[in-house]
Amino acid sequence: MEEPPALAPYVVTGSHLPIATETAPVPLTVIDSDELDLWGDESPIQALRKQPFSFGAANTENASNGDSGSAGLNLRGLGNLSTLTLINGRRAGGNSAFGGQHGGFADLNLIPSAAIREIQIVTDGTSVAYGSDAVAGTVNLLLHDTFTGNRVDSSYSNTTDGDASEKVFSFLTGQDLSDKTHLVLMGSWYQRNAIYARDRAISKNTDFTSQGGQNQGSLSFPGRIKVDATEYVLIDPSATPSALSDYRPLDSSTDRFNFNEYAPAIPSIERSSAMANVSHEISDSLELWGEFMYTESSFDNEGAPAPWSLSSATGASSPHAPDLAGGTLTGLRYRSFELGNLTLTQEKEALRGLLGLRGKIGEWDWETAAMYIETNLDVDWSGIADAGAITTAIIDGSFNPFAPAYASGATSGGVYDNEKALKQAATNASERFEETFHSEDLKIGGPLFELPAGEVKALLGLEFRSETVDVSVDQAILDGNTLGKLVGALPFSAERDVVSIFAESLIPLIRANGNHATHPFLDLQLGLRYEGYKDSSGGLNNDYNALVYKAGLTCRPTDSITIRGNYGTAFRAPTLAESFSSEWGSLVYDDTTGSTLPYERVFTQYGANSELDPEESRTLNLGITFEPKPNEGVRASIEYYYIQTKNVISTNGQALVDMNTPGAVFRNPDDTLWFVFAQRFNAAKLRTDGLEYELSYRQPTSEGSWEASVGLNQILSYEIQARSGDPYTSYLGRLVHPLVGGGSVTGPGSIPRYKGYARLTWNYGNITLGGTLNYIHSLDDNPSATDGNEARTIDSWASLDLLAAYVWPEPANDWLRNTRLIVGIENATDEMPPFAAGAFADGYDSSLYSLEGRRISLSVSREF
Repeated sequence: MEEPPALAPYVVTGSHLPIATETAPVPLTVIDSDELDLWGDESPIQALRKQPFSFGAANTENASNGDSGSAGLNLRGLGNLSTLTLINGRRAGGNSAFGGQHGGFADLNLIPSAAIREIQIVTDGTSVAYGSDAVAGTVNLLLHDTFTGNRVDSSYSNTTDGDASEKVFSFLTGQDLSDKTHLVLMGSWYQRNAIYARDRAISKNTDFTSQGGQNQGSLSFPGRIKVDATEYVLIDPSATPSALSDYRPLDSSTDRFNFNEYAPAIPSIERSSAMANVSHEISDSLELWGEFMYTESSFDNEGAPAPWSLSSATGASSPHAPDLAGGTLTGLRYRSFELGNLTLTQEKEALRGLLGLRGKIGEWDWETAAMYIETNLDVDWSGIADAGAITTAIIDGSFNPFAPAYASGATSGGVYDNEKALKQAATNASERFEETFHSEDLKIGGPLFELPAGEVKALLGLEFRSETVDVSVDQAILDGNTLGKLVGALPFSAERDVVSIFAESLIPLIRANGNHATHPFLDLQLGLRYEGYKDSSGGLNNDYNALVYKAGLTCRPTDSITIRGNYGTAFRAPTLAESFSSEWGSLVYDDTTGSTLPYERVFTQYGANSELDPEESRTLNLGITFEPKPNEGVRASIEYYYIQTKNVISTNGQALVDMNTPGAVFRNPDDTLWFVFAQRFNAAKLRTDGLEYELSYRQPTSEGSWEASVGLNQILSYEIQARSGDPYTSYLGRLVHPLVGGGSVTGPGSIPRYKGYARLTWNYGNITLGGTLNYIHSLDDNPSATDGNEARTIDSWASLDLLAAYVWPEPANDWLRNTRLIVGIENATDEMPPFAAGAFADGYDSSLYSLEGRRISLSVSREF
């Protein structure tokens, strides 16, 4: 693939100054297009989630049921929203109308690998360079803009279970339209089938008692009633009851519905994308360029048949109501098996356009651009019933809520047919999430003056951003008329305006002969950024600002050693949803009173707070790189990082339950949890530090060229203070599931002590062979989810990926010349994720592992 020199300045993520990669004061990881192709990563998230620095609760391409289909990188366990995603050095999107997800093309599931020239990841706070959200670091997707030629790619892969085929087709073409104009076009189509939880041993059952866990199945199913304060189930689950004697008291450890028999573990997805990049050289010192990308995706998610409950008054009105022997009906549950699975069809469209101009004024480079991003997500719910129609059917007797699913027949109250009644009451409901983002920016930089060690360079920048989000929800959902569809999002509209002013400077303090090629040298990099925010929604306003700074040193005392360090501040602005949107969830709490059954879902509202402040962070990075012979042979590096964040935005629902907070925790008459109101607020503090190790070795021989590399992240500490004055709690080496604990800030996801990989590749002529060993350290399981609250350890996990590639040489015939064939085996030993009792019915931590098993892929590409 030929990439001619670009007119644009050299891009190194983390700074707007043209700094060479080897002299940047921040740690930088690079994944190029060839690496994506060789290892079969069809979207950037597939490559990123395997990296040592990716862990903690995150949305990936392996999202389990109930998710939105979005994906994003979670750096160092600091959260989805604390990593900033860029495209060609500019924001990939703004706020997400969907809530805690990624907006615009920051949803990495929307970007095909075929569009990507290189991915750069800075694992350090970069708010000085880019503003909000870059607390943990930044991932920058550099798209093809200078490619010349034509390329076609196609691939097919499937698991050895044969249930998750993945098909991809793409093309890339770049042409000089004239001596001064270059055009790059890309098109891509991707499709993946679903994997159902029942098709994997680890997830086929929600009853984990035989493995040391608990039964995490659902207590919502036909035949469950509550009389006075006692829960009952049918003695014969296939019989229609006539009296209380047909029931027995519920056993919460065994009488649970296995919803994993129905639900997918990894949903299906289909994506089509198009990209165009054009540049035109107006003169030797002036260039016009434009960027365009469009993606539409369909994410078909499912749950088990929809569960629902009815008011006791409605149930008692049924002519089929059994004789309760003087007791009072206080609860009634059902599940709509007759309507099939609860299905979410999610159609997303995203558009990004940019027009820019860059040039030179003397020795100073300048660049300006205007960008627009629009994203629309339509969610259609099916498998649900209209509550009014079912209520009518219960009262007139055509539906018997006490009978089993699919039951029909007659009682003294008349004739009923549950399947017919439910299908007549079936309905659909929809939600729409709209978001827009547009920005205008101007940057200018160049030499200021000369020092004995060299030129002092500076850059000044100005940026304006505007964002809007709008959520609309069917009135039937809001009125509670959709049985089986709980209210998730509430309607709201909000907008944001941001003004940013930033400056950077590179100051050479020591430099031999005025360049970096020789030693010694010492450079100082300084940065400062101010951002002012004006957020508004429905008459509410939230105005705030942030001032962040950074100082970094890069030193090369010898040709073999580079030392770098930086200290700075970073921030994350509250999302528009956090400030203005109240959202509903159905979560699990540890009720210390013992009244609420384990793993019983509890209605929770994340309350809006229009007075939220930004999260504020301090970051420190220190690193050293050793290369005995630069650019050849051995390279070793070690990086130390420390991050402390305050004003973490929390809902802290579990803490509210622990304190039984009046006005926030509401209970039923029998003292079971009914509803939790967890308003968002700035409360928690978080601090973490760790070490990242990298070692690489290249050795050319007469029998081919060998390349070996090792990467390892060692987390030294990860602590959270949930409320001011509380002691810090360590989450290092612990399994934490975001649904367990009520979505509190003390649910960052699992933080393994070690995560890493070892890779070996061999190239000989046109042949490439390679293998990667992936490793995740063991974790402490959640004791509240184990049998008898016993401590248990989740095993460490290792998987092996293999590849073989061959490129037909130039002498081959016209059909095969420049054709590359790649055969890949992901998880060659078919290792299943280690069992985790506390992973809420999945049986494993879906943010760290995939339950696909062994996947074999075949890809063919040809350049011409």
